[in-house]
Amino acid sequence: DTVKLGVHELGKLEKMNDVQKTDDMAKFEKGNINAQIKAIYHGKLFHTSTDDIAEGEQLGIILDRTNFYAEQGGQENDTGRIIIDGRAELEVGDVQSYAGYVLHTGFMKYGSFSVGDTVVSEYDELRRWPIRNNHTGTHILNFALKEVLGDGVDQKGSLVAAEKLRFDFSHKSALSDSELEKIERISTDYIRKNSIVYAQDVPLATARQITGVRAVFGETYPDPVRVVSVGVDVEEILKNVKDPRWNEVSIEFCGGTHVQKTGDIKELVILAESGIAKGISRII
Repeated sequence: DTVKLGVHELGKLEKMNDVQKTDDMAKFEKGNINAQIKAIYHGKLFHTSTDDIAEGEQLGIILDRTNFYAEQGGQENDTGRIIIDGRAELEVGDVQSYAGYVLHTGFMKYGSFSVGDTVVSEYDELRRWPIRNNHTGTHILNFALKEVLGDGVDQKGSLVAAEKLRFDFSHKSALSDSELEKIERISTDYIRKNSIVYAQDVPLATARQITGVRAVFGETYPDPVRVVSVGVDVEEILKNVKDPRWNEVSIEFCGGTHVQKTGDIKELVILAESGIAKGISRII
């Protein structure tokens, strides 16, 4: 039942000269930011004020910039609030990106907003913290799977939530207890090195040449693409993308949020492993 932008509404946004695609680079940082309301959306219409919308109705807000993470790449969206202290508050329950326009949807707790208002954008850090841990955890798990099962392992999907991570991958048979134990041990050893997590935008053609880089087969990536490396600075990798040492490092294309150091994760514990389709396994 979430408020969504359709193709007609996107067409209207494209024609609104004062509404640009959302700058969401602040999602990779910590803390609140100030932003400006560019559009208010409800009932397939854009409004100049939330006063036009009946009390208790869900609505969407587009800001010029945001620190909220919109759901993508298997990572759940942030929640939080958009506020003007003492005057108005929107409780944000869902965040989605539509062709670059980030829509924050939720319910007004009190007061009203108008287009042009300067607001404080405040995502829920307590919720994002475990999501961040679990997202870096999927990268480390992906690396450990390759180490134990070989290069034929390809990511087929993932879910990164606050309470768990789920990772789907190609493999012809069920994993043995000893394989699972080894995957868990390699993952936790990597985590306990307390490696710094580096991220940098790299031209796609260059990024694809990095030795050992992991990407989701069939996925369309932007150019430049964000490269996330656990333990080695991306600048160092770019000095020689063909260096065989990069096989020993978790390097992936990824637009998600991550820990600063792997020690934040503590350890990775495998709860379950099962086959979900022919040639596809799932680890939780």
